[in-house]
Amino acid sequence: MTLLNSKLYVVLFVSSKIGQGENKKGRLVIISGPSGSGKTTICKQLMENSRIRRSISYTTRGRREGEKEGIDYHFIEKSEFEKLINENKLAEHAEYCGSLYGTPIEPIKEAIENGKIFILAIDVMGALQIMKKIPEVTSIFIMPPDDETLRQRLRERLTDSDVDIHKRLELANEELKYSKHYDFCVVNDQLDDTVKKIRGILNLS
Repeated sequence: MTLLNSKLYVVLFVSSKIGQGENKKGRLVIISGPSGSGKTTICKQLMENSRIRRSISYTTRGRREGEKEGIDYHFIEKSEFEKLINENKLAEHAEYCGSLYGTPIEPIKEAIENGKIFILAIDVMGALQIMKKIPEVTSIFIMPPDDETLRQRLRERLTDSDVDIHKRLELANEELKYSKHYDFCVVNDQLDDTVKKIRGILNLS
């Protein structure tokens, strides 16, 4: 795990201090939750608002059925990922269930400078690093209603083996312990209700 790039921090800090009224300021929002909690689907619905921009992460994991390059993730090889790290082009990066994930810097800088709300859908470890570096960030943790619902959601993907599902459930229990560090915790039982709550948190109409 890397700390947030220092140049990006400067952009975010300055953007939080300038602007003509609260609605004109750029804003960084973190959304985290266990695999299967629904955070990716939630982010896609939030994107219906013109002020919202979402991070499209790089990953070395294989593409799941229905996923699209440049929409869900940028799917790249490990060597390409390591090149991005060496060129200092990632805000943060981490390994999750054997695959690498990383957040590109440039889209965040561009969105914040233009007064947009930029959403990072990232894992707990990456989120904690950013929260430590930028206290002004708004952090939201998405919680599943219960273990059985989470297990069922993972099975419905039809891409994970029983071993993978068990591993992800164990990791989910660990991630839930960090939910207390977030500004808001939202239980994702009914998707529409969850999105409505988050829009309220972000003061979106």
